[in-house]
This record gives sequence, structure tokens and C-alpha cells, in this order.
Amino acid sequence: MKKMNLMAGILIASATMAGTSVTANAAMPQNVNIKSNNVKVIRIGQGCDLDSVLSQLKNCLPGISFPQFQQPDAENSCPEIPQIELPTPSLPSPELPEQGTPSPELPELEIPTPELPEQENPSPEVPEQENLTYVEQVVQLVNAERAKEGLAPLTLNIKVSAAAQVRAKEIVTSFSHTRPDGSSFATALKEQNINYRRAGENIAWGQKSPQEVVSAWMNSSGHRANIMNENFTSIGVGYHRQNGVNYWCQLFTS
Repeated sequence: MKKMNLMAGILIASATMAGTSVTANAAMPQNVNIKSNNVKVIRIGQGCDLDSVLSQLKNCLPGISFPQFQQPDAENSCPEIPQIELPTPSLPSPELPEQGTPSPELPELEIPTPELPEQENPSPEVPEQENLTYVEQVVQLVNAERAKEGLAPLTLNIKVSAAAQVRAKEIVTSFSHTRPDGSSFATALKEQNINYRRAGENIAWGQKSPQEVVSAWMNSSGHRANIMNENFTSIGVGYHRQNGVNYWCQLFTS
């Protein structure tokens, strides 16, 4: 500091030269004024500069040298704290794709379609419930032939048709009016609890349609005789297909 306050203490400097004494006294906050013949009074006020005090002392006491006080520089009174430079962490900047860059094209995957082996579809057997169409056609064709001769139409009987269906399956192994067990075809009617006075049977195999089988029967005298028998009143038709071959049966009752 370039100014020095003299506080709560007493600074006394005395020297004896040629009968003159000098006293410097500083107390806060008053100035000292001493009256004496042999005393020179120096006024020191609060906030007085130390350099001015020393200058006055030199004037009062010639020939006395005072040490030069080197006052600390106010700017350098505080130790300088070195400035620490903290490194700024450098974070890697993410690389952004350039705009306008097209996305990579993914190759199209071709999924092969599995090839299924070709299946040989043999001619399925016509279900019996679908045979009614053939049965009805045969009955209509028979009644049409009877009508040409002025005979009454035959009535389709469900039980007689059930017996005819059994016989159509049996003639696959034994193409005869005798059943595989050696009995007469008429026993098939009895198995269906059918009461009858007369019975007749027409059988055939290989024909592909009702028209074809009825035509074959009409061209055979024995089969034609059953179709044109005026004593028959009911008819039943059986149709069975096995191994691609059609088997037919007609049963007549009265």
C-alpha cells in the first residue's frame, strides 16, 4: 500500500543533535501538536502518506539518513494464483449420412413355389346318395318305354332300390342272378322286409349312362320282357361304380 495509517500504536523517533529533539507521534484519530522551543512538531494525520512523513523528518534532521522503505505494490500484494486451463473434452461428432444419398437397394428374394407332384385321380366311386340321379333317370326311361306300349308307369320303391343296390355290388364278383352265397336274387328283397308276389331282375355292367344301359336292356328280349311286364307295379334301381366300371341292377315287384 502506498499510504500507511498509523493505528492504535505509537511511533516514536527521537534524535539528539545540537540540542534539538524531534518526536513524531501518531495516534488514531487525532493529530499531535506539541509546543516547545526545542521541539519541532510534525503533524501526522490519519491516512498520511509514509513518504511525506519521512520527507518531513529529513527536513527536520539534516544529516540523518533514513532507510528507504519499499512498500509492496498493491497490485502484487496478493500472490497470483496460476490460472488452470481445464481441457475441454472433445466428443466425437457423429457422422451423419449425406442428404440425398439413396438407401442401398436390397435384392429381391424370389421364393420358389414348391411344385406338388401330380396326383393321379382315379375315377371315384359315385356316392350312393348321388346315385339317386341315375336311379331316377333309369326309372323315367323305363316308364317312357312302357308308355309307348300303353302300360302303366312303375312306382319307384325305396326299399326295392335298397335291395337293388346290394345286388349291384354283388355282381362285381359274381355276375349272375344267383348271389355269391348261392341263393336267389329274391333273397335280397326279403332282407329288406319287402312283401311281394312276383319278382324280376335285370343286371348289366360297363354302360356309362342311364340312357346307354336302358337301351341295352331294351335290345335284349329277356330284359325287355321284365320292363314291359304289365304285372309289375314297383321298381328299384341300383348303381355301383368300382375300378372305373359301372354296375347296374333293376328289381321289379308286384
